[in-house]
Amino acid sequence: MSEDPVFSWPDIDQRRRQVYEAYDRYYVRRCREAYATRGERWHRDFSSPEAYERSVQPNRQSFLRMLGGWPWERGDLRPRVERLAETDRYTLDRVWLTVFENVQIDCLLLTPPNADRNPAVLAQHGLNGTPEDVCGFIENVEQSSYNKIGIRLAERGFVVIAPHMAGGYGQPVKGAGHLPGLEGAAWGRARTQLYRKAMLVGERLMGAEMFSLSRALDYLETLPTVDPARLGMYGLSQGGQSALWFPALDTRIKASVAAAFYNSRLEKMIEPSDSYTAYLFTEEEDKFFVGQLLEFADSDIASLICPRAFMVEAGKQDGAVYWELAAKAFDELKAIYERLGVGDRAELCLHEGGHECRAIESLDFLAKWL
Repeated sequence: MSEDPVFSWPDIDQRRRQVYEAYDRYYVRRCREAYATRGERWHRDFSSPEAYERSVQPNRQSFLRMLGGWPWERGDLRPRVERLAETDRYTLDRVWLTVFENVQIDCLLLTPPNADRNPAVLAQHGLNGTPEDVCGFIENVEQSSYNKIGIRLAERGFVVIAPHMAGGYGQPVKGAGHLPGLEGAAWGRARTQLYRKAMLVGERLMGAEMFSLSRALDYLETLPTVDPARLGMYGLSQGGQSALWFPALDTRIKASVAAAFYNSRLEKMIEPSDSYTAYLFTEEEDKFFVGQLLEFADSDIASLICPRAFMVEAGKQDGAVYWELAAKAFDELKAIYERLGVGDRAELCLHEGGHECRAIESLDFLAKWL
């Protein structure tokens, strides 16, 4: 009786590698092909701004479906307001809003003195940031990448609301960002846990958060200090993603600044580089959406903002967003704005800094359009 054959682990592993690499080549090719042909899903009409907006409306609905839709009712916000500080430059309140069902978020609200129908800006923090950080109310604030944009906007006469988006909690330790409240989960994995639970019921975490931001606008519209026709947005990093994605969904935002996010999406998602880290090689699973490369480059999403005003900030020392790719993607968007005759409403601010809010030209940009 013959003995059973025995296969060596190197041979087995070589075959495993061959199967993996075959699938990998297939999906890399599919991603590149999808990205190159996504224009087939767009039918932009440049005959007038009104015609243009009608022509991209199906894509706006497709974008919302990619985010899981907005199935929630706009119930009573039940706002609760706590006065935190009064200065000669602003008053500071913490506002709790019930954005849907029993989900509450807290926001910081800065109001300039004697505000009466002022323009307002939604200031959005990034991954694991906080409203306190984006506004400028943390220890060692001079080291913050947000450059106190909340305070600075209020000093320019804007009412500012800074909502809290979902992330980790607890104090990070030893660079790994462990969260004691999540049994040691790292900061990036904290959002992934929420993302996976949302996926299991056909929703998306980012879609829920975009709906929450829309409820923050609902609240602003109730304030006598705010002109609801002059609402804007400014966000950094993942907040920059929000400052791109949210105005594409909610047309009440009339001008937006996306800092340290806007990119050439194919490369940022899957292509290895020494100039940036692709999301494929991170723990940020929540950045992946079914079918995104089939229809939505960053320039396409921003084209849903057009003809409203939109600015991209990109730092030449940013290790997350390679500025040359950001500039290439912006050229695609600028061509759309110019073809519609509103080229002055799209601006790119390249600066010598890193992953940060420059908050100089962008503040003038928001003042101009709001």
